[in-house]
Amino acid sequence: MKDKEEKNLQFVLRYYRHGKLDTAKALNKITGIRQQNNLHKLWIYSSGIAAAILICIVSYTLLSRSDNNMISVTADAGITRHFLPDSTLAILSKGSTLEYDSDNYGKKSREVNMSGKVFFSVRRNEQSPFTATAMYAQVKVLGTEFEIDERMQDTVTNVYVKSGKVMFKGRNSSKGIILTKDMSGTLTHGNEMPEMTSTAFPNPSAWATGKFVYKNTPIDAVMKELSIYYGTSLYASEHFKTITAEFKTDSLDEIISLIEKTLDITITKKD
Repeated sequence: MKDKEEKNLQFVLRYYRHGKLDTAKALNKITGIRQQNNLHKLWIYSSGIAAAILICIVSYTLLSRSDNNMISVTADAGITRHFLPDSTLAILSKGSTLEYDSDNYGKKSREVNMSGKVFFSVRRNEQSPFTATAMYAQVKVLGTEFEIDERMQDTVTNVYVKSGKVMFKGRNSSKGIILTKDMSGTLTHGNEMPEMTSTAFPNPSAWATGKFVYKNTPIDAVMKELSIYYGTSLYASEHFKTITAEFKTDSLDEIISLIEKTLDITITKKD
């Protein structure tokens, strides 16, 4: 007990100056350790906040930069034509979408993501292959004209090659099939390997190219394709003739008139 009292007395005498107790210094002596601990905790806490803010700023900057580089095209109003940075043409049917990174496109490869039905006229570049990726399928080419049809309401993805050669495969598959001019393939969703299929009509991409091209095509096949394309029923008076011609898709009546004059037949239209 005496030792404790003596320590207290020594404490008071140490901080007594000119008849005055230096209470501020005494208080600081008593609370110094506590204050240092609080300051240390405050520094750690502040440093953590600063680091978190810095991470957020950097992340936001990177995300903003990435978002700014992404080009998105949506065919809301109807068929939409869009040129990629390398002059590759993408033609989107209504409701389809296309997306790519404008900064990276064309450096080591040319990659786009898509949905819906899109026709591509790819500018050839052997050093930079072109890749179109949909939800279930992927197509790789060097330079060609082809279309991918993968609509959400369907259970398959269809690919048609108008010219050139493509590799058609499942999105996560390492193997696929090779399609060349006028060939088609179908991938059933859930499968890894597509299958080759026959082309239903002579001009599957007429919606994108704006023209029908026929080479010794039976007239009944022409009538069937035109009927489906224009949503009407067409019948030819003769069924054994063939036609070689090229028509624009602008006017069905003009096409009918030209066919009738060329083949000397009559075509009946029933809406």
